[in-house]
Amino acid sequence: MLYSSEEIIRKIGEGVKHEREKNGFTQIELAEYAGLHYNYIGNIERGEKSIRVVSLYKICKALGISLSDFFKIIDL
Repeated sequence: MLYSSEEIIRKIGEGVKHEREKNGFTQIELAEYAGLHYNYIGNIERGEKSIRVVSLYKICKALGISLSDFFKIIDL
């Protein structure tokens, strides 16, 4: 299946939120661990912003998962 850009952004955001909550982190905590701004985390989770691969890598590292595992989780 070929997803639209909006669907991909939404699925990534949902995946970040799911993994963040699974780890018991607030958006602020995840942002601190990943070295990003907490507003950016919120924008990603709501599907309002596209995410750069480098930022997604930082988030995944903070969550203790690899990029490849993250993409398996969100099933893209």
